[in-house]
Amino acid sequence: MKDLFSSKVHIPPSATVTINSIATQKKKAGERVYNLSAGEPIMNTAQYLKETVDWAMESGQTLYPPVAGIDELRAKAVEWMNKNYKSNYAPKNTLITCGGKFGIYLLLQALLNDGDEVIVISPYWVSYPPMVSLFGGRPVIVQTEESDHWKCRPGQIAAAAGPKTKLLILNNGSNPTGVLYTENELREILKVCQEKNILVMSDEVYSGLTYDGKEYTSCGSFWDFADRVIVIQSCSKNFGMTGWRVGMVFAPEEITKKLITLQGQSITGTSVVSQWAAVAALEKAEKITPEINKEMKHRRDIFTDTFNELFPAANLKAPHSAFYSFIPMHAFNRDFRDDVKFCERALEEGNVAMVPGTAFGKPGYVRASFGAKPEELKDALKALAEYLKKLES
Repeated sequence: MKDLFSSKVHIPPSATVTINSIATQKKKAGERVYNLSAGEPIMNTAQYLKETVDWAMESGQTLYPPVAGIDELRAKAVEWMNKNYKSNYAPKNTLITCGGKFGIYLLLQALLNDGDEVIVISPYWVSYPPMVSLFGGRPVIVQTEESDHWKCRPGQIAAAAGPKTKLLILNNGSNPTGVLYTENELREILKVCQEKNILVMSDEVYSGLTYDGKEYTSCGSFWDFADRVIVIQSCSKNFGMTGWRVGMVFAPEEITKKLITLQGQSITGTSVVSQWAAVAALEKAEKITPEINKEMKHRRDIFTDTFNELFPAANLKAPHSAFYSFIPMHAFNRDFRDDVKFCERALEEGNVAMVPGTAFGKPGYVRASFGAKPEELKDALKALAEYLKKLES
């Protein structure tokens, strides 16, 4: 049986999914669990999205959709992207996928040959390196530091690039750090990638969730680099539609065609009912996203303020985007060194779920989501403080 599986599938499970699943099972068993691991904004589905789904089902919009996505959604996605992020895409540059994550999966499948190198910036979203490995690629990790605001500098990319480097994965704003790149910073990174003949996959699923007056710049806005940029977008975060599983890929036409072929030979297409809900969301984008943004900023501030009240020496800084706090271990005022064991014990003994920084390529940190409702955030942090206090006694 040892030869049953391909060597390429010997990848670890997603740490965030694993921890969230454990927390969910503990809840089902009747335990009070405080889940700070889930990467989603916990908000009610808007009424007009429900009404759109009712219309879709009643009008018979339940058959196989076109592989690339229904025309209405591809057109609306392009309109939204071009208007909000100064891009210049057409429907032929657009693919609707079953979540942004599957868009990344398809892209790596389409681009990578065995031995191709992909530059991944750490801290990274947990799924980047395993997905690169899944398709025979080799992740080349570039480290960033909190003292440098978690920014990757162009010189680091140039130093990491080699003859086999095919792709840079750029996550702006970032999961888990919330880092945002400025227009000038992105231009310099794209220049280096052009010089080194590297494609850029820009994961921009948190583009609508920026705070404190910070403006978002999309890599899609640089028309002079359009031939080497692929933008991943999603309805999950910007529209609070995580469970609907609708993502968008914007890419040069040659790449889009290949992704459409791969999607046609795998999942066929994205749920047509979800696609119609996404059409409604994009039509109401100017209402929905600001509401989610306002609420997530409110929850961020509650989380940060409560954390600093309970752990006064931490001086935890609020992130400028997304909905995660990437917390150094020393913030807990204890002599903890192993972030994995810390998170395991906090969940098992304290019923507080967080994700160890090791999963993001940065040991010595933990990631906590502030996507939960305000009272849940307060209760979770109080439960964590009480658990840590018990360890002293």
